[in-house]
Amino acid sequence: MQRMRDGAVTLVIGDRPERLEAAADALVREHRARRLSAADAPGALPDLAARLVAPAQEGRRVPPAIVALPLCEHFVAAGRTLQDALDGAAGSGRLHLCDVVAVLEAESLAEQLLGRREPFGPAVPDDALPSLLARQIEHASVVLLVGCEQVGDAVHRELIAAIETLHPAVVCADGGAGAAPCTGAAELGRLGDGAAWRRELAGSVPAPGRAPERAVVFRDPRPFHPGRLAELVAHGLEPERVGRVLRSKGFVSIASRRGAVDAWSSAGDVLTLTRTPLRQGVRGAPIGQELVLLGLGLEVDRIRSALADCLLTDDELLAGPAIWSAYDDTLPDVPAAR
Repeated sequence: MQRMRDGAVTLVIGDRPERLEAAADALVREHRARRLSAADAPGALPDLAARLVAPAQEGRRVPPAIVALPLCEHFVAAGRTLQDALDGAAGSGRLHLCDVVAVLEAESLAEQLLGRREPFGPAVPDDALPSLLARQIEHASVVLLVGCEQVGDAVHRELIAAIETLHPAVVCADGGAGAAPCTGAAELGRLGDGAAWRRELAGSVPAPGRAPERAVVFRDPRPFHPGRLAELVAHGLEPERVGRVLRSKGFVSIASRRGAVDAWSSAGDVLTLTRTPLRQGVRGAPIGQELVLLGLGLEVDRIRSALADCLLTDDELLAGPAIWSAYDDTLPDVPAAR
């Protein structure tokens, strides 16, 4: 195991308090680090970051530190606040965020990402648990999978594959084996940059060894017909038909929404469409559909064909926006954040 150096900070995030505390305490013992908790600084990490930075500003030794943060909908913003504060105080290079450890319960992760409870596509907020768990993986450098004894070997292997699909560069470890590993990174990249959906939409070269049936990128300038798209997300993306879709992200244009650009986000069986301030045809806005689906054993051609069937036909395009606005639209519709 790599040792944390002076000035290194590891952020540990988890949704189960007892698991979070145990993981943080194990890292403190392993690296002889000091321990800080976001709970000690209500409203969050700016005050805590100041406590981390103070010794460096006074020219004193800065021992490694472990920061525990309960999982919440604002965890990404909190983590970036900490990263920016450390970067801003690290003129000498002494302070840096070296790792983000996501502490995940195997049984809960299997239920939320691999299980099927309701038809795909209920209209719930994007801060629901499946999305939070997926984002936790996407923003981590290390995933500590705990409670693996509660799931069988087959499910455990599928969970590892799912984690690697969402974030190919992440280090995955079994929580029963002791403290989470330290990657030894001199400096962690910007949180979230390694997420597979970001890399796929950006056209990055796939990670070495990544199975081709784990990602589908779909682009087309035409808008979706809301009725056909609603039918697809409700009944056309079952694992037995297209493989197991774990995560999908991107931007979509729906004909009935008068030029709006919607942010599409799904994790497990939960889909959200959120209005953005962007408008079709405006410089810098996505044109039509820019969507990536991530999963296991995906039927790539079948998924692309199914999405293409949801686009407006030539005759429907000619009918124009006045007709499109009358289309029945039962898809999720979350207003843009103000």
